[in-house]
Amino acid sequence: MRASGLTEAALLALLEAPAGAPWASPEAAPAWVHELEQAYAEPLRAPVTWPERAEGPDRSAFLPLVEPLVARAVTRLGDALKDLQRAAPGLDFEPAGLVSSLLGHLPQVLAPVLGRAMVVELHAAQLEAQLAGDTPEARFQDFTRRLRQPQVALDILERYPVLARCAALRIADWEANGLELLQRLARDASLLWRRFNGGQTPGALVEARGGYSDPHRGGQGVFILRFESGLRIVYKPRSLGAEAGLQQLLTWLNARGATPVMKGAEALDQGAYGWMEYVAPAPCASAEEVRRFYERQGAYVALMHALDGTDLHFENLIAAGEHPVLVDVETLFHPLSGTRTLRDAEHAVEAPPVSVIRSGLLPQQFWGTRTKAGVDLSGLGARAGQLTPQAYLVTAERGTDRMRFERRPVALPGANNLPRLEGETAPVLAYRDALAEGFTRMYGLLLEHREALLAEDGPLAAFARVPMRVLFRNTAVYGALLYESHHPHALADGLERQRFFDHLWRAVVASPDFEALVPLEIAQLERGDLPYFTARVDSRDLEAGSGQRLPDFFQETGLARVRRRLEGLSPEDQTRQRWVLERSLDALLLSTQTVPRPTYAFQEHTPPGLRDALLAEARRAGERLLPLAFERGGEAHWLGLDAGDGSWRLGSPGADVFQGRAGIALALGYLGDVTRDARFTRLARATLRTQARLLGAEPGSVVGLGILNGWGGILYALTHLGVLWNDDALLDEAAGHARRLRPLVEKDTVLDVGAGTAGCLLALLVLGEHRPSDALWATVDACGQRLLETAAPQARGSAWLCEAAGNRYLAGMAHGAAGVALALLRLFARTGDARLRDAALAGMEYERGLYAPEERNWPDLRAGAKEAAAAPEGAEHFLWAWCTGAPGIGLARLSGLPFVDDAAVREEIAIARDSTLARGFGRNHGLCHGDLGNADFLLQAAATLGDARLQARVDGVAGGILRGITERGYLFGLQGSTETPGMMVGLAGIAYGLARLARPDRVPSLLTVDSPRIVRGEGLGTPDGRPSSRIQEQS
Repeated sequence: MRASGLTEAALLALLEAPAGAPWASPEAAPAWVHELEQAYAEPLRAPVTWPERAEGPDRSAFLPLVEPLVARAVTRLGDALKDLQRAAPGLDFEPAGLVSSLLGHLPQVLAPVLGRAMVVELHAAQLEAQLAGDTPEARFQDFTRRLRQPQVALDILERYPVLARCAALRIADWEANGLELLQRLARDASLLWRRFNGGQTPGALVEARGGYSDPHRGGQGVFILRFESGLRIVYKPRSLGAEAGLQQLLTWLNARGATPVMKGAEALDQGAYGWMEYVAPAPCASAEEVRRFYERQGAYVALMHALDGTDLHFENLIAAGEHPVLVDVETLFHPLSGTRTLRDAEHAVEAPPVSVIRSGLLPQQFWGTRTKAGVDLSGLGARAGQLTPQAYLVTAERGTDRMRFERRPVALPGANNLPRLEGETAPVLAYRDALAEGFTRMYGLLLEHREALLAEDGPLAAFARVPMRVLFRNTAVYGALLYESHHPHALADGLERQRFFDHLWRAVVASPDFEALVPLEIAQLERGDLPYFTARVDSRDLEAGSGQRLPDFFQETGLARVRRRLEGLSPEDQTRQRWVLERSLDALLLSTQTVPRPTYAFQEHTPPGLRDALLAEARRAGERLLPLAFERGGEAHWLGLDAGDGSWRLGSPGADVFQGRAGIALALGYLGDVTRDARFTRLARATLRTQARLLGAEPGSVVGLGILNGWGGILYALTHLGVLWNDDALLDEAAGHARRLRPLVEKDTVLDVGAGTAGCLLALLVLGEHRPSDALWATVDACGQRLLETAAPQARGSAWLCEAAGNRYLAGMAHGAAGVALALLRLFARTGDARLRDAALAGMEYERGLYAPEERNWPDLRAGAKEAAAAPEGAEHFLWAWCTGAPGIGLARLSGLPFVDDAAVREEIAIARDSTLARGFGRNHGLCHGDLGNADFLLQAAATLGDARLQARVDGVAGGILRGITERGYLFGLQGSTETPGMMVGLAGIAYGLARLARPDRVPSLLTVDSPRIVRGEGLGTPDGRPSSRIQEQS
């Protein structure tokens, strides 16, 4: 009500008003009502002649309903063009032909408005036997003929008054915008001939084709004009100051040594509108031209990063031979609002605030999840044939009386964003080195000439007064809202449509900014436009496409923000941004190709000074991690690769231990402790600050419960670092999170250590040692109860069906019975409840039934594991890893020895030990399914069993891992050994695993969810994140 300017009294008066027309008298009715009345007052003299490209059952079938409105607009526009022709002799065109050309895109504007309501009417007429014809096609044709009868049409429009208004307004917009286009062309003709045609008249205007952009500000959109000589010019109904400024900047950079030379699109800015050269896609003539294309693209990645450009997706890029040309750069100099917008929130999830991924040029997945593949819409990664993750309405049985709408994914069309060579697309992955080199050179050039760029009379000055588009939500959200607002129910009742648009108000909860924005969004959507907002580069004011201005809306101007961005360029940032570029290409590679996992020739080796060597390598891994953090305002953000359903994405690794902030912070915290290096401690602190803020804002973003994926790992990291740093606030934060978990536990269907109740139970038991409470113990007991009630009896023992694992009961530590049994045994030690021990023993018994003596291992029964490993038909797949297989099962049995110690368990530990030594190394250096995870099992076995001979083998294994790192570098646990910062398969885990081998007395085993190894207060970091005196003395 506040946004609408309504008082309570005014609202009550409206509600009490009698039903009827919303205007006081017929004369006060809006213009579209009078237009409707006049258009349908008498039969149409002749049907509208639609150009050939407007035909087709999807677009034109239901147009007869509104042809009276279209015919009047066509007549008026034709008459106006005749008048313009007489008044502008310098512009040659044939009015009737031009009107027909302009008419070509009107069906695609009207089809979403008419389609669903007309299908409802079609089926109603068919059910009432009103349609003549012996075939479905004939009856459909009869329906469309009936739409030309004025009374039939009026009856339908009365049933759908919102449809009538929307159609009338869009047709009026088409008429007004077409006339405005030609008037502007006539006014600017001589300028255009000089700028784009060497001063020569290009002959008659033979085509004006629209439909190349979303509708904004009264249905305005882009047109491509074609003249008799073949000249094409692009018209855009907005300022082209951004394009003109970019062209000037490219010229400036070329003069200072940009290599290869950059080329933009020529633009003529006329304030409220402008003209651009038409950039035709063209192939490359050689591989060297393709290479230069990608070098230029790398340069654009650097330049758009510096200019804070966004939304540079595949439709905004044309591959013109060896030149990539950005044809739409209206979203540079993005300003910063005072509070988070939804767009900012998306980027907080998708990427750190300042990374090259924001521009939209680099490959990245949109709308993907862990269970659903996204689509790549980027300038460098988009490709034809990708299926949208969302289902869209498409027509089935078109042109028949059975025509209907169905929701299903649609394939993305091809575009002209990638270079072509010899008739084939030349993808970026074949030229990734060229892209990286181009990025590095341009970044260096910007850094070298930064002072000149920032000068008052520098090239940035050309942008100062330019209005730039500001994106608050993804354009696809607006598009979906506008399309769905044409549901028949909404078209029959304006209030229903208004209520539908009111869903936008939900954004106010996350961002108070939207209280001012939502009314402006709704006003534009009601008008049939996608909401459009601009801000002048040197202003903090926001202007809506509907004309309203919000003064001082932004905290900082776009110009000030870009100046800060340029001031922040550095060699360190260049390295970090190049890493992001490389990882985005890795994500594309892993999403589109089968990439083998590299291995190495492992051989045990015990060098002198092994502990020092391990600690030194742990420090090196940590130092590799340091520059990958995006630090701002005392926080640290990270990027990592994550796998969805058949696709990989580069984005925030989330809150968890597996790849996310909890695991990275845990590794850095302990690395700071054992190396006495305050840099690691400080960065761990900064990571936890980011974690606390994001979880405080969106606690629902964490969906799992386990130690790897979910709340268990978050609690575990906070508990350990709280103890390590003697920081009560972190322990309190962990206890606060724990209080919300019981309802999740009671509904959990994942159950395992990795992502389910068992992992949560293990973490809660550790937290309970330091923050015990009745509420926490109640949640602990709920975990035990959930595991007891979900234990499924098997032919031998019992097991737990983990929802994400398919329909088989798994063995193993992370996802199977071994891990659940360990959690139950630890709870048994606390409670003495024999049911817990019995359930654990049953789980161990189930695994004994799966043991394969010929492999000396337990099979990996996870869904898809056998197929991924290309195991022979009828054979099981085996993996030697902590997550599944002998090392993890051996570790679980070893950790359970205080509770279950018998001959069978001892034999299984021995089998796992020998099997791991024989086949558990040489895969990669990670914790989850790599050598450091397997080494942890052997390390614990030697200590627990007091086996000096095994400890000597452990030293040999540790030395062999070090030698492998020296010879091959770090091998990560991701497919293709792609570098990522996370704990279980990335750099943080390698640093942590090496630190644990060097100092097992201080670094606990994450893999058995151990308690802290130190007494509170013995840690080497202070609560405020500063190093203790011991660090300062020994650094």
